[in-house]
Amino acid sequence: MNSVRQALIYSTADRYLGLIFNFGLMIVVSRLLTPGEIGISVTGSAIVGLALAFREFASTSFIVQRANLSREDVRAAFTVILVLSSLVAGALFICAPYIAYAYRDDGLAPYLRVLSVAILTEAAAAPVLALMRREMAFGQVAIVNITTVTSSVATTITLAVMGFSYMSFALAWLVSAVFGSTLALSLHRQFWIFRPLFSHWRDVLAFGSYNGLIVMLARIYDQVPFLVLGRVVSFDAAGLFNRTLNLAQLPDRIFIASSHAVVFSRFSSKARNGGNLKSEYLAAMTYMTVVHWPALCVLAILAHPIVMFLYGDQWLEIVPLVKIVAVAALFSFSFGLNYSVLVAVGAIREAFLRSLIILPASALLLLAAAPLGLRTMALSLLVAIPFQAVVSLLFVRRHIRMSWMELGLSLWKSVAATIGSILGPAAIALAHHPAEIGLAAAAGAAVLSGIGWALAIWQVKHPAIHEIGHAAKFLATRFAMRRQQRPGFVGPPMHRGEN
Repeated sequence: MNSVRQALIYSTADRYLGLIFNFGLMIVVSRLLTPGEIGISVTGSAIVGLALAFREFASTSFIVQRANLSREDVRAAFTVILVLSSLVAGALFICAPYIAYAYRDDGLAPYLRVLSVAILTEAAAAPVLALMRREMAFGQVAIVNITTVTSSVATTITLAVMGFSYMSFALAWLVSAVFGSTLALSLHRQFWIFRPLFSHWRDVLAFGSYNGLIVMLARIYDQVPFLVLGRVVSFDAAGLFNRTLNLAQLPDRIFIASSHAVVFSRFSSKARNGGNLKSEYLAAMTYMTVVHWPALCVLAILAHPIVMFLYGDQWLEIVPLVKIVAVAALFSFSFGLNYSVLVAVGAIREAFLRSLIILPASALLLLAAAPLGLRTMALSLLVAIPFQAVVSLLFVRRHIRMSWMELGLSLWKSVAATIGSILGPAAIALAHHPAEIGLAAAAGAAVLSGIGWALAIWQVKHPAIHEIGHAAKFLATRFAMRRQQRPGFVGPPMHRGEN
């Protein structure tokens, strides 16, 4: 199995285990905390997310993408990351009481101060993880990420049960930062990274300037709605909208986000060697949409039982919102790929221009919709996300010379798989009132969806069939190797003449 497939398997396993733990976290915490309590944590995290955008001016992508990386480059990247992290953490720590006063909730101050310490702790692991990704050591990255998410989930649930309310999230962030950084350093003992070096800082900031602006725009788009809802409407509204987006983004996190780091590393390597990214881009899009689109459609159909199972009945008012946002998210399939292509080919300035066009306009649309209610905010995404997709594709086509016909040909088999996957769930939904679809019926719908999906990809001969075969062969080989390594394992008898 080649290194890309192996990296994808490690990265996907990492992502899936994290999702399993986070599923458990959502199920438990949504029953322990109210929408208002979760809304406070969401608002606090949004404030920190905006502040952290400044740290991205020293992006770790510089280490992954750099054509001829030297030790001095890595040391300079860490130095700038540390300086910016210190500035962000210090500003948050000092300004925490004033921010809490603006939101009329004193609890935000300790929340922000705990997270400021976590920000500094995370800075130690950032360049180490970037080196691992550059070297395609996604097995080690997976170990660090799994340890981080495990410690975070365990701490959050434990503290929530003990009555720490929204502070459970902040303290868990700090604990997971400590565990993750410690493990990263133990796996990759390159302590020379942490010797400060200022002579190469211009190279780091030259790359990071555009990347930082991109991340800042993205954070504004992602977090400002929660900041506005928490300040103008209520923390309850912020909590409800957060849970809506989290659920609608689950298919992306399950089927697409796990591959972004691998795809970026692959695109960067291909670009450094002068390769053509068009075939890689179209292939990646084909593989992603064949699972992303069916999952979103099934989520929209079965939103009621899924919300009931994950969050409980106190969150049922988000069901119509989830349906709307899931449909809008169908157009988000290429977002991670578009950014990876532009950065890999060195078009970071164009990546910034793309963000400058799509993100402020989308954020303004959401802000205009906020006073009109959560449903209007969800409906606005039906305009914002397709707009982002079209503009992004226009930028990408300038570098990989892809025609719209080629794009359509790469996607039609995924459309067929999507249709096959929704026939069963749609039939069950039509036969029941949404509130009457219990867990048994939803599980049956999921099984029918899987069968329909498998039949469809087999019928149209989707390329995913080959990747499923490769993955099955890889797992079978690993399982056989583990069996042979067990103490007391006796292999097959040798034939005569063997020695």
